[in-house]
Amino acid sequence: MFWKRNAAITAVSGGVISVVALLAGAPSAKADELADLRANQELLQQRLDQLSQAGLGTGPAAPMGVGSFPRSFLIPGTDTSLRVGGQAVGSVLWYLKGSAPLGSLNGTAGQNNSTDGQGGTGNLASIPLKTPTSPAVAAATGAPNVTTSAGVAYSRSSQWSFSARQSQIYLDARQPSAYGEIKAFVSMDFAATNNGAILGNQGGVTTGYIPRIREGYATLGGLLIGQTTSTFSDNDSTPEILDFGGETGGQGIARLPQVRYTYPLGNGWVVAIAAENPDVAAGGPFGTYDFDGEMIPTGAACAVPVSVTTGGVAGVIVNNVTNECLGNAAFFNALQTIMPTFVLRTRVDQPWGHLQWAVVTEGYGQNDGRFLNKSYLGYGGSVSGHFFTWGKDNIGGGIAGGNGVGDQLGNGAGLATNFGGALNGQAVNATNSTSNFNVSTASRALYDSAVLSQTVVGFSAHIYYQHWWTDQLRSSVDFSMTHNDWPALVQASGRAALNKELDLTHLNLLWSPVAFVDLGIEGAWGHRQVVTNLRGDAYTIQTAMKVRF
Repeated sequence: MFWKRNAAITAVSGGVISVVALLAGAPSAKADELADLRANQELLQQRLDQLSQAGLGTGPAAPMGVGSFPRSFLIPGTDTSLRVGGQAVGSVLWYLKGSAPLGSLNGTAGQNNSTDGQGGTGNLASIPLKTPTSPAVAAATGAPNVTTSAGVAYSRSSQWSFSARQSQIYLDARQPSAYGEIKAFVSMDFAATNNGAILGNQGGVTTGYIPRIREGYATLGGLLIGQTTSTFSDNDSTPEILDFGGETGGQGIARLPQVRYTYPLGNGWVVAIAAENPDVAAGGPFGTYDFDGEMIPTGAACAVPVSVTTGGVAGVIVNNVTNECLGNAAFFNALQTIMPTFVLRTRVDQPWGHLQWAVVTEGYGQNDGRFLNKSYLGYGGSVSGHFFTWGKDNIGGGIAGGNGVGDQLGNGAGLATNFGGALNGQAVNATNSTSNFNVSTASRALYDSAVLSQTVVGFSAHIYYQHWWTDQLRSSVDFSMTHNDWPALVQASGRAALNKELDLTHLNLLWSPVAFVDLGIEGAWGHRQVVTNLRGDAYTIQTAMKVRF
Protein backbone atom coordinates (compact mmCIF):
# COMPACT_ATOMS: atom_id res chain seq x y z
CA MET A 1 0.00 0.00 0.00
CA PHE A 2 3.08 2.31 0.17
CA TRP A 3 3.03 2.97 -3.59
CA LYS A 4 -0.66 3.92 -3.50
CA ARG A 5 -0.10 6.45 -0.76
CA ASN A 6 3.03 7.86 -2.44
CA ALA A 7 1.27 8.06 -5.81
CA ALA A 8 -1.64 9.99 -4.28
CA ILE A 9 0.67 12.39 -2.48
CA THR A 10 2.87 12.85 -5.58
CA ALA A 11 -0.13 13.56 -7.78
CA VAL A 12 -1.63 16.04 -5.38
CA SER A 13 1.72 17.72 -4.69
CA GLY A 14 2.46 17.95 -8.40
CA GLY A 15 -0.89 19.64 -8.99
CA VAL A 16 -0.21 22.14 -6.24
CA ILE A 17 3.25 22.96 -7.66
CA SER A 18 1.78 23.44 -11.14
CA VAL A 19 -0.85 25.80 -9.80
CA VAL A 20 1.77 27.80 -7.91
CA ALA A 21 3.93 28.01 -11.03
CA LEU A 22 1.03 29.20 -13.15
CA LEU A 23 0.00 31.72 -10.53
CA ALA A 24 3.50 33.09 -10.58
CA GLY A 25 2.84 34.20 -14.16
CA ALA A 26 -0.63 35.50 -13.39
CA PRO A 27 -0.05 39.12 -14.53
CA SER A 28 0.09 37.96 -18.20
CA ALA A 29 -2.92 35.61 -17.88
CA LYS A 30 -6.49 36.41 -18.70
CA ALA A 31 -9.02 37.02 -15.93
CA ASP A 32 -10.99 33.88 -16.72
CA GLU A 33 -7.84 31.76 -16.67
CA LEU A 34 -6.99 33.17 -13.23
CA ALA A 35 -10.45 32.25 -12.00
CA ASP A 36 -10.01 28.68 -13.29
CA LEU A 37 -6.65 28.36 -11.61
CA ARG A 38 -8.02 29.60 -8.29
CA ALA A 39 -10.89 27.09 -8.53
CA ASN A 40 -8.43 24.27 -9.26
CA GLN A 41 -6.33 25.33 -6.28
CA GLU A 42 -9.34 25.19 -3.99
CA LEU A 43 -10.27 21.74 -5.27
CA LEU A 44 -6.72 20.47 -4.73
CA GLN A 45 -6.69 21.87 -1.19
CA GLN A 46 -10.01 20.17 -0.42
CA ARG A 47 -8.59 16.89 -1.70
CA LEU A 48 -5.55 17.24 0.55
CA ASP A 49 -7.83 17.87 3.53
CA GLN A 50 -9.93 14.80 2.70
CA LEU A 51 -6.86 12.57 2.46
CA SER A 52 -5.60 13.89 5.79
CA GLN A 53 -8.93 13.27 7.53
CA ALA A 54 -9.11 9.74 6.09
CA GLY A 55 -5.91 8.81 7.90
CA LEU A 56 -3.42 8.94 5.03
CA GLY A 57 0.00 9.44 6.49
CA THR A 58 -0.99 8.51 10.08
CA GLY A 59 1.49 5.65 10.03
CA PRO A 60 3.30 3.15 7.80
CA ALA A 61 0.96 1.16 5.57
CA ALA A 62 -2.14 2.93 6.95
CA PRO A 63 -4.63 2.91 4.03
CA MET A 64 -7.69 5.11 4.06
CA GLY A 65 -10.37 3.80 6.50
CA VAL A 66 -8.12 1.25 8.27
CA GLY A 67 -8.20 1.35 12.08
CA SER A 68 -5.36 1.37 14.58
CA PHE A 69 -5.40 -2.37 15.33
CA PRO A 70 -5.79 -5.48 13.12
CA ARG A 71 -9.14 -6.01 11.35
CA SER A 72 -10.57 -2.72 12.61
CA PHE A 73 -11.87 0.28 10.71
CA LEU A 74 -11.92 3.98 11.48
CA ILE A 75 -15.35 5.38 12.31
CA PRO A 76 -15.84 8.34 9.89
CA GLY A 77 -15.40 11.73 11.49
CA THR A 78 -13.71 10.30 14.61
CA ASP A 79 -10.37 8.87 15.74
CA THR A 80 -12.10 5.74 17.12
CA SER A 81 -11.19 2.35 15.63
CA LEU A 82 -13.88 -0.33 15.81
CA ARG A 83 -13.86 -4.05 15.21
CA VAL A 84 -16.96 -6.26 15.08
CA GLY A 85 -15.93 -9.87 15.56
CA GLY A 86 -16.88 -13.23 17.00
CA GLN A 87 -17.24 -16.84 16.04
CA ALA A 88 -19.87 -19.33 14.97
CA VAL A 89 -19.40 -22.72 16.62
CA GLY A 90 -21.07 -26.06 16.12
CA SER A 91 -20.26 -28.86 18.58
CA VAL A 92 -21.20 -32.54 18.87
CA LEU A 93 -20.53 -34.23 22.22
CA TRP A 94 -20.83 -37.99 22.72
CA TYR A 95 -20.66 -39.47 26.21
CA LEU A 96 -19.38 -43.03 25.93
CA LYS A 97 -19.67 -43.35 29.71
CA GLY A 98 -20.30 -41.20 32.75
CA SER A 99 -23.25 -39.10 31.65
CA ALA A 100 -25.52 -37.97 34.47
CA PRO A 101 -29.24 -38.60 33.87
CA LEU A 102 -31.33 -35.53 33.16
CA GLY A 103 -34.16 -34.50 35.45
CA SER A 104 -37.81 -34.85 34.51
CA LEU A 105 -41.08 -33.82 36.08
CA ASN A 106 -44.47 -35.36 35.31
CA GLY A 107 -44.14 -35.38 31.54
CA THR A 108 -41.96 -32.30 31.19
CA ALA A 109 -38.28 -32.78 30.47
CA GLY A 110 -35.25 -31.45 32.27
CA GLN A 111 -32.49 -29.99 30.12
CA ASN A 112 -28.81 -30.10 31.08
CA ASN A 113 -27.56 -26.59 30.28
CA SER A 114 -23.97 -26.90 31.43
CA THR A 115 -20.96 -26.14 29.26
CA ASP A 116 -20.36 -28.35 26.23
CA GLY A 117 -17.82 -30.87 27.47
CA GLN A 118 -16.85 -32.38 30.80
CA GLY A 119 -14.23 -29.74 31.63
CA GLY A 120 -13.61 -27.80 34.81
CA THR A 121 -16.69 -25.62 34.33
CA GLY A 122 -18.66 -28.45 32.75
CA ASN A 123 -19.80 -31.81 34.08
CA LEU A 124 -16.52 -33.01 35.58
CA ALA A 125 -17.42 -32.06 39.15
CA SER A 126 -20.71 -33.97 38.96
CA ILE A 127 -19.66 -37.25 37.30
CA PRO A 128 -21.94 -40.02 38.63
CA LEU A 129 -20.30 -42.11 41.34
CA LYS A 130 -20.04 -45.87 41.49
CA THR A 131 -21.97 -46.99 44.56
CA PRO A 132 -21.77 -50.47 46.14
CA THR A 133 -24.90 -52.59 46.39
CA SER A 134 -24.07 -53.50 49.97
CA PRO A 135 -21.30 -53.07 52.55
CA ALA A 136 -20.36 -56.71 52.01
CA VAL A 137 -19.71 -56.10 48.31
CA ALA A 138 -17.64 -53.03 49.08
CA ALA A 139 -15.61 -54.90 51.70
CA ALA A 140 -15.01 -57.87 49.41
CA THR A 141 -13.88 -55.79 46.43
CA GLY A 142 -12.01 -53.13 48.33
CA ALA A 143 -13.59 -50.40 46.21
CA PRO A 144 -17.03 -49.46 44.93
CA ASN A 145 -17.67 -51.27 41.67
CA VAL A 146 -21.38 -51.19 40.97
CA THR A 147 -23.02 -48.33 39.09
CA THR A 148 -26.57 -48.89 40.30
CA SER A 149 -28.34 -48.26 43.56
CA ALA A 150 -31.92 -49.32 44.28
CA GLY A 151 -32.29 -50.21 40.60
CA VAL A 152 -31.58 -46.66 39.38
CA ALA A 153 -28.68 -46.20 36.97
CA TYR A 154 -26.50 -43.22 37.89
CA SER A 155 -23.96 -43.61 35.10
CA ARG A 156 -25.17 -43.89 31.52
CA SER A 157 -23.51 -44.38 28.16
CA SER A 158 -24.22 -43.22 24.60
CA GLN A 159 -25.54 -39.79 25.55
CA TRP A 160 -25.46 -37.30 22.65
CA SER A 161 -25.56 -33.51 22.64
CA PHE A 162 -25.51 -31.20 19.59
CA SER A 163 -24.92 -27.55 20.44
CA ALA A 164 -24.18 -24.08 19.06
CA ARG A 165 -24.31 -22.25 22.38
CA GLN A 166 -20.61 -21.33 22.32
CA SER A 167 -21.10 -19.01 19.34
CA GLN A 168 -19.98 -15.48 20.23
CA ILE A 169 -20.09 -11.89 19.06
CA TYR A 170 -18.11 -8.91 20.33
CA LEU A 171 -17.45 -5.21 19.82
CA ASP A 172 -13.98 -3.74 20.34
CA ALA A 173 -13.60 0.06 20.19
CA ARG A 174 -10.31 1.89 20.81
CA GLN A 175 -8.98 5.40 20.50
CA PRO A 176 -5.81 7.23 21.59
CA SER A 177 -5.64 9.74 24.43
CA ALA A 178 -3.08 11.65 26.45
CA TYR A 179 -3.51 9.02 29.20
CA GLY A 180 -2.91 6.03 26.93
CA GLU A 181 -5.26 3.94 24.85
CA ILE A 182 -8.97 4.07 25.66
CA LYS A 183 -10.82 0.82 25.05
CA ALA A 184 -14.41 -0.41 25.33
CA PHE A 185 -15.00 -4.15 24.90
CA VAL A 186 -18.27 -6.11 25.11
CA SER A 187 -18.81 -9.77 24.21
CA MET A 188 -21.62 -12.28 24.60
CA ASP A 189 -22.44 -15.90 23.85
CA PHE A 190 -25.50 -18.11 24.29
CA ALA A 191 -24.34 -20.42 27.07
CA ALA A 192 -26.34 -19.11 30.03
CA THR A 193 -27.23 -21.96 32.39
CA ASN A 194 -30.97 -21.65 32.82
CA ASN A 195 -31.24 -24.73 35.02
CA GLY A 196 -33.91 -23.09 37.14
CA ALA A 197 -36.42 -23.34 34.30
CA ILE A 198 -37.97 -26.52 32.96
CA LEU A 199 -37.29 -26.93 29.25
CA GLY A 200 -39.87 -29.31 27.81
CA ASN A 201 -38.99 -30.61 24.31
CA GLN A 202 -37.73 -27.27 23.10
CA GLY A 203 -35.49 -29.19 20.73
CA GLY A 204 -38.63 -30.23 18.89
CA VAL A 205 -39.16 -26.60 17.85
CA THR A 206 -35.94 -24.71 18.53
CA THR A 207 -33.22 -24.68 21.16
CA GLY A 208 -33.56 -22.76 24.40
CA TYR A 209 -30.18 -21.02 24.36
CA ILE A 210 -30.08 -17.81 26.36
CA PRO A 211 -27.65 -14.91 25.71
CA ARG A 212 -25.23 -13.99 28.47
CA ILE A 213 -22.51 -11.40 28.88
CA ARG A 214 -19.01 -12.85 28.72
CA GLU A 215 -16.95 -9.70 28.99
CA GLY A 216 -17.76 -6.02 29.32
CA TYR A 217 -15.04 -3.63 30.42
CA ALA A 218 -13.50 -0.21 29.83
CA THR A 219 -9.84 0.79 29.98
CA LEU A 220 -8.00 4.08 30.27
CA GLY A 221 -4.29 3.48 29.91
CA GLY A 222 -3.41 0.86 32.52
CA LEU A 223 -6.73 1.13 34.40
CA LEU A 224 -9.42 -1.50 33.70
CA ILE A 225 -12.91 -1.58 35.23
CA GLY A 226 -15.54 -4.17 34.28
CA GLN A 227 -15.88 -7.90 33.70
CA THR A 228 -13.07 -9.91 32.14
CA THR A 229 -10.71 -12.80 32.89
CA SER A 230 -9.45 -12.96 36.47
CA THR A 231 -6.07 -11.38 37.13
CA PHE A 232 -5.08 -14.65 38.81
CA SER A 233 -5.71 -16.58 35.57
CA ASP A 234 -3.17 -17.42 32.88
CA ASN A 235 -4.95 -18.53 29.72
CA ASP A 236 -1.66 -18.59 27.78
CA SER A 237 -0.54 -21.56 29.92
CA THR A 238 -3.57 -23.68 28.89
CA PRO A 239 -3.93 -25.92 25.81
CA GLU A 240 -6.02 -25.49 22.67
CA ILE A 241 -8.90 -27.92 23.25
CA LEU A 242 -12.48 -28.39 22.04
CA ASP A 243 -13.87 -28.97 25.54
CA PHE A 244 -15.48 -25.62 26.34
CA GLY A 245 -15.30 -26.42 30.04
CA GLY A 246 -11.53 -26.16 29.90
CA GLU A 247 -9.14 -27.80 32.34
CA THR A 248 -9.73 -28.42 36.01
CA GLY A 249 -6.27 -27.48 37.27
CA GLY A 250 -6.12 -23.95 35.95
CA GLN A 251 -5.98 -21.00 38.30
CA GLY A 252 -8.37 -18.08 38.45
CA ILE A 253 -12.02 -17.61 37.52
CA ALA A 254 -12.97 -17.42 33.86
CA ARG A 255 -14.61 -13.98 33.84
CA LEU A 256 -15.72 -11.75 36.71
CA PRO A 257 -16.16 -8.04 37.53
CA GLN A 258 -13.03 -6.30 38.81
CA VAL A 259 -10.91 -3.17 39.06
CA ARG A 260 -7.35 -3.68 37.80
CA TYR A 261 -4.29 -1.55 37.19
CA THR A 262 -1.42 -2.80 35.01
CA TYR A 263 1.99 -1.13 35.00
CA PRO A 264 4.70 -1.98 32.43
CA LEU A 265 8.19 -2.39 33.89
CA GLY A 266 10.04 -2.68 30.58
CA ASN A 267 11.82 -5.51 28.76
CA GLY A 268 8.62 -7.55 28.61
CA TRP A 269 7.84 -7.32 32.35
CA VAL A 270 4.51 -6.06 33.70
CA VAL A 271 2.91 -6.00 37.14
CA ALA A 272 -0.84 -5.87 37.83
CA ILE A 273 -2.90 -5.43 40.99
CA ALA A 274 -6.65 -6.00 41.17
CA ALA A 275 -9.67 -5.98 43.45
CA GLU A 276 -12.16 -8.54 42.12
CA ASN A 277 -15.73 -9.58 42.86
CA PRO A 278 -15.52 -12.14 45.71
CA ASP A 279 -16.54 -15.73 44.98
CA VAL A 280 -17.31 -17.25 48.39
CA ALA A 281 -18.30 -20.93 48.58
CA ALA A 282 -18.59 -23.51 51.34
CA GLY A 283 -19.02 -27.22 51.90
CA GLY A 284 -21.20 -28.56 54.69
CA PRO A 285 -24.04 -30.91 55.62
CA PHE A 286 -25.86 -30.05 52.37
CA GLY A 287 -22.81 -30.49 50.12
CA THR A 288 -21.25 -27.48 48.40
CA TYR A 289 -23.04 -24.17 47.93
CA ASP A 290 -22.23 -20.55 47.04
CA PHE A 291 -23.00 -17.39 49.00
CA ASP A 292 -25.52 -16.35 46.33
CA GLY A 293 -27.22 -19.75 46.11
CA GLU A 294 -30.60 -18.62 47.38
CA MET A 295 -33.59 -20.96 47.53
CA ILE A 296 -37.19 -19.79 47.42
CA PRO A 297 -38.45 -19.88 51.05
CA THR A 298 -42.00 -20.99 50.31
CA GLY A 299 -41.27 -23.28 47.35
CA ALA A 300 -42.13 -26.95 47.54
CA ALA A 301 -39.54 -29.35 46.16
CA CYS A 302 -40.53 -30.64 42.70
CA ALA A 303 -43.94 -29.05 42.46
CA VAL A 304 -46.01 -31.08 39.98
CA PRO A 305 -47.59 -29.24 37.02
CA VAL A 306 -51.36 -29.18 37.20
CA SER A 307 -53.27 -31.04 34.49
CA VAL A 308 -56.60 -29.42 33.70
CA THR A 309 -59.32 -29.65 31.11
CA THR A 310 -59.07 -26.75 28.67
CA GLY A 311 -61.31 -26.30 25.66
CA GLY A 312 -62.71 -29.78 26.10
CA VAL A 313 -59.23 -31.34 26.02
CA ALA A 314 -58.24 -33.17 29.18
CA GLY A 315 -54.73 -33.43 30.59
CA VAL A 316 -53.43 -30.07 29.37
CA ILE A 317 -50.52 -28.75 31.44
CA VAL A 318 -51.06 -25.01 31.58
CA ASN A 319 -47.96 -23.90 33.49
CA ASN A 320 -45.16 -26.27 32.52
CA VAL A 321 -42.57 -23.51 32.09
CA THR A 322 -42.80 -21.75 35.44
CA ASN A 323 -43.02 -24.69 37.83
CA GLU A 324 -40.28 -24.97 40.40
CA CYS A 325 -38.24 -28.10 41.04
CA LEU A 326 -35.65 -27.71 43.79
CA GLY A 327 -32.91 -30.29 43.82
CA ASN A 328 -32.26 -29.94 47.57
CA ALA A 329 -34.17 -28.77 50.61
CA ALA A 330 -33.86 -25.03 51.09
CA PHE A 331 -31.78 -23.87 54.04
CA PHE A 332 -30.56 -20.63 55.52
CA ASN A 333 -27.28 -19.49 53.94
CA ALA A 334 -25.00 -17.72 56.44
CA LEU A 335 -22.15 -17.05 53.99
CA GLN A 336 -21.14 -13.42 53.66
CA THR A 337 -18.68 -11.54 51.45
CA ILE A 338 -16.57 -9.34 53.72
CA MET A 339 -13.92 -8.03 51.30
CA PRO A 340 -12.96 -8.04 47.63
CA THR A 341 -10.68 -10.71 46.27
CA PHE A 342 -7.21 -9.13 45.98
CA VAL A 343 -4.72 -10.32 43.35
CA LEU A 344 -1.12 -9.33 42.62
CA ARG A 345 0.45 -10.59 39.39
CA THR A 346 3.87 -10.31 37.74
CA ARG A 347 4.49 -11.53 34.19
CA VAL A 348 7.30 -11.56 31.66
CA ASP A 349 6.87 -12.17 27.91
CA GLN A 350 9.87 -13.07 25.76
CA PRO A 351 10.48 -14.73 22.35
CA TRP A 352 10.90 -18.06 24.16
CA GLY A 353 7.42 -17.86 25.79
CA HIS A 354 6.23 -16.38 29.08
CA LEU A 355 6.23 -16.87 32.86
CA GLN A 356 3.70 -15.61 35.41
CA TRP A 357 3.64 -15.42 39.21
CA ALA A 358 0.51 -14.47 41.16
CA VAL A 359 -0.82 -14.35 44.74
CA VAL A 360 -4.45 -14.05 45.87
CA THR A 361 -6.44 -13.50 49.07
CA GLU A 362 -10.10 -14.37 49.69
CA GLY A 363 -12.28 -13.32 52.63
CA TYR A 364 -15.14 -15.38 54.11
CA GLY A 365 -17.82 -14.36 56.54
CA GLN A 366 -20.44 -16.37 58.42
CA ASN A 367 -23.25 -14.30 59.85
CA ASP A 368 -26.74 -15.61 60.61
CA GLY A 369 -28.01 -12.36 62.11
CA ARG A 370 -28.06 -13.83 65.62
CA PHE A 371 -25.06 -15.19 67.53
CA LEU A 372 -22.87 -16.39 64.64
CA ASN A 373 -20.47 -13.77 63.28
CA LYS A 374 -17.07 -15.10 62.21
CA SER A 375 -14.56 -14.26 59.48
CA TYR A 376 -11.81 -16.24 57.78
CA LEU A 377 -8.99 -15.36 55.38
CA GLY A 378 -7.94 -17.57 52.48
CA TYR A 379 -4.72 -17.16 50.54
CA GLY A 380 -2.77 -18.83 47.76
CA GLY A 381 -0.32 -18.47 44.90
CA SER A 382 0.56 -19.83 41.47
CA VAL A 383 3.37 -20.17 38.95
CA SER A 384 2.57 -20.80 35.29
CA GLY A 385 3.89 -20.29 31.78
CA HIS A 386 4.52 -21.71 28.33
CA PHE A 387 7.65 -22.29 26.24
CA PHE A 388 8.34 -22.82 22.55
CA THR A 389 10.31 -25.98 21.86
CA TRP A 390 11.08 -26.49 18.16
CA GLY A 391 9.22 -25.10 15.19
CA LYS A 392 5.72 -24.11 16.30
CA ASP A 393 5.56 -26.77 19.04
CA ASN A 394 5.07 -25.57 22.58
CA ILE A 395 4.67 -26.84 26.13
CA GLY A 396 2.97 -25.15 29.06
CA GLY A 397 1.30 -25.54 32.41
CA GLY A 398 1.35 -24.41 35.98
CA ILE A 399 0.86 -25.22 39.64
CA ALA A 400 -1.25 -23.43 42.23
CA GLY A 401 -2.13 -23.97 45.85
CA GLY A 402 -3.42 -22.34 48.97
CA ASN A 403 -5.65 -22.43 52.00
CA GLY A 404 -9.24 -21.33 51.41
CA VAL A 405 -8.83 -19.89 47.88
CA GLY A 406 -11.95 -21.64 46.57
CA ASP A 407 -12.61 -21.37 42.85
CA GLN A 408 -9.33 -19.51 42.34
CA LEU A 409 -8.11 -23.10 41.95
CA GLY A 410 -10.14 -24.81 39.25
CA ASN A 411 -12.90 -26.67 41.18
CA GLY A 412 -11.14 -25.83 44.43
CA ALA A 413 -12.69 -25.62 47.91
CA GLY A 414 -13.19 -22.59 50.11
CA LEU A 415 -14.70 -22.94 53.58
CA ALA A 416 -15.69 -26.15 55.38
CA THR A 417 -18.43 -25.88 58.00
CA ASN A 418 -20.87 -27.89 60.11
CA PHE A 419 -23.40 -25.04 60.03
CA GLY A 420 -26.82 -26.34 59.02
CA GLY A 421 -26.48 -29.74 60.64
CA ALA A 422 -27.82 -30.96 63.99
CA LEU A 423 -25.69 -29.32 66.73
CA ASN A 424 -26.13 -29.46 70.53
CA GLY A 425 -29.43 -31.22 70.07
CA GLN A 426 -30.77 -28.45 67.84
CA ALA A 427 -31.64 -29.33 64.23
CA VAL A 428 -31.70 -26.74 61.48
CA ASN A 429 -35.08 -25.82 60.01
CA ALA A 430 -35.04 -27.07 56.42
CA THR A 431 -37.03 -24.11 55.10
CA ASN A 432 -35.63 -20.66 54.61
CA SER A 433 -38.64 -18.90 56.19
CA THR A 434 -36.63 -16.95 58.77
CA SER A 435 -33.03 -16.62 59.83
CA ASN A 436 -33.56 -17.97 63.35
CA PHE A 437 -34.50 -21.58 62.59
CA ASN A 438 -37.76 -21.02 64.47
CA VAL A 439 -36.16 -21.79 67.84
CA SER A 440 -35.93 -19.82 71.07
CA THR A 441 -33.11 -17.37 71.74
CA ALA A 442 -31.50 -19.72 74.24
CA SER A 443 -31.66 -22.67 71.86
CA ARG A 444 -30.29 -20.57 69.03
CA ALA A 445 -27.38 -19.34 71.13
CA LEU A 446 -26.63 -22.96 72.06
CA TYR A 447 -26.72 -23.92 68.40
CA ASP A 448 -24.46 -21.11 67.19
CA SER A 449 -21.90 -21.83 69.90
CA ALA A 450 -21.29 -25.25 68.34
CA VAL A 451 -20.70 -24.00 64.77
CA LEU A 452 -17.21 -24.87 63.52
CA SER A 453 -15.66 -23.69 60.25
CA GLN A 454 -12.25 -23.97 58.64
CA THR A 455 -10.62 -22.93 55.37
CA VAL A 456 -9.75 -25.88 53.09
CA VAL A 457 -6.21 -26.58 51.91
CA GLY A 458 -5.97 -27.48 48.23
CA PHE A 459 -3.68 -27.53 45.21
CA SER A 460 -3.96 -27.93 41.47
CA ALA A 461 -1.70 -28.57 38.49
CA HIS A 462 -1.96 -28.66 34.71
CA ILE A 463 0.42 -29.44 31.87
CA TYR A 464 0.06 -29.71 28.09
CA TYR A 465 2.07 -30.24 24.93
CA GLN A 466 1.10 -29.12 21.44
CA HIS A 467 2.68 -30.59 18.30
CA TRP A 468 2.26 -29.14 14.80
CA TRP A 469 2.21 -31.89 12.17
CA THR A 470 1.93 -29.31 9.39
CA ASP A 471 1.18 -25.59 9.22
CA GLN A 472 -2.55 -26.46 9.24
CA LEU A 473 -2.64 -29.67 11.33
CA ARG A 474 -1.85 -29.89 15.04
CA SER A 475 -2.51 -31.96 18.18
CA SER A 476 -2.62 -31.17 21.90
CA VAL A 477 -2.47 -33.53 24.87
CA ASP A 478 -2.95 -32.36 28.45
CA PHE A 479 -3.52 -33.46 32.04
CA SER A 480 -4.98 -31.40 34.88
CA MET A 481 -6.00 -32.14 38.44
CA THR A 482 -7.38 -30.51 41.59
CA HIS A 483 -7.11 -31.89 45.14
CA ASN A 484 -8.99 -30.67 48.24
CA ASP A 485 -8.22 -31.74 51.84
CA TRP A 486 -11.63 -31.43 53.51
CA PRO A 487 -11.42 -31.43 57.33
CA ALA A 488 -13.28 -33.90 59.52
CA LEU A 489 -15.67 -31.26 60.89
CA VAL A 490 -17.93 -31.65 57.83
CA GLN A 491 -20.80 -33.95 58.83
CA ALA A 492 -21.35 -37.30 57.17
CA SER A 493 -24.50 -36.13 55.38
CA GLY A 494 -22.44 -33.83 53.16
CA ARG A 495 -19.14 -35.67 52.73
CA ALA A 496 -20.35 -37.86 49.88
CA ALA A 497 -21.02 -34.70 47.84
CA LEU A 498 -17.64 -33.01 48.47
CA ASN A 499 -15.03 -33.55 45.76
CA LYS A 500 -11.69 -34.70 47.09
CA GLU A 501 -9.93 -34.99 43.73
CA LEU A 502 -10.76 -34.33 40.08
CA ASP A 503 -8.60 -35.43 37.12
CA LEU A 504 -9.02 -34.63 33.44
CA THR A 505 -7.09 -35.33 30.25
CA HIS A 506 -7.65 -34.51 26.56
CA LEU A 507 -6.14 -35.63 23.25
CA ASN A 508 -7.18 -33.96 20.00
CA LEU A 509 -6.46 -33.41 16.33
CA LEU A 510 -7.23 -29.94 14.92
CA TRP A 511 -7.15 -28.77 11.30
CA SER A 512 -7.31 -25.22 9.93
CA PRO A 513 -7.87 -25.41 6.16
CA VAL A 514 -7.87 -21.59 6.16
CA ALA A 515 -6.66 -19.20 8.84
CA PHE A 516 -10.07 -18.40 10.36
CA VAL A 517 -11.59 -21.92 10.34
CA ASP A 518 -10.92 -24.75 12.84
CA LEU A 519 -12.22 -28.32 12.65
CA GLY A 520 -11.32 -31.01 15.12
CA ILE A 521 -12.00 -34.17 17.06
CA GLU A 522 -11.10 -34.76 20.71
CA GLY A 523 -11.24 -37.55 23.26
CA ALA A 524 -11.41 -36.87 27.00
CA TRP A 525 -11.29 -38.86 30.24
CA GLY A 526 -12.53 -37.43 33.51
CA HIS A 527 -12.23 -38.89 37.01
CA ARG A 528 -13.99 -37.84 40.22
CA GLN A 529 -13.36 -38.93 43.82
CA VAL A 530 -15.31 -37.63 46.81
CA VAL A 531 -14.34 -37.48 50.48
CA THR A 532 -15.95 -40.87 51.19
CA ASN A 533 -13.67 -42.30 48.42
CA LEU A 534 -16.53 -43.09 46.06
CA ARG A 535 -15.33 -42.70 42.47
CA GLY A 536 -16.67 -42.12 39.00
CA ASP A 537 -15.28 -41.93 35.48
CA ALA A 538 -16.47 -40.32 32.26
CA TYR A 539 -15.34 -40.80 28.65
CA THR A 540 -16.31 -38.44 25.86
CA ILE A 541 -15.65 -37.79 22.18
CA GLN A 542 -16.26 -34.27 20.93
CA THR A 543 -16.11 -32.73 17.47
CA ALA A 544 -16.49 -29.07 16.62
CA MET A 545 -16.22 -26.57 13.80
CA LYS A 546 -15.40 -22.94 14.49
CA VAL A 547 -15.48 -20.05 12.03
CA ARG A 548 -14.10 -16.76 13.34
CA PHE A 549 -14.95 -13.38 11.90
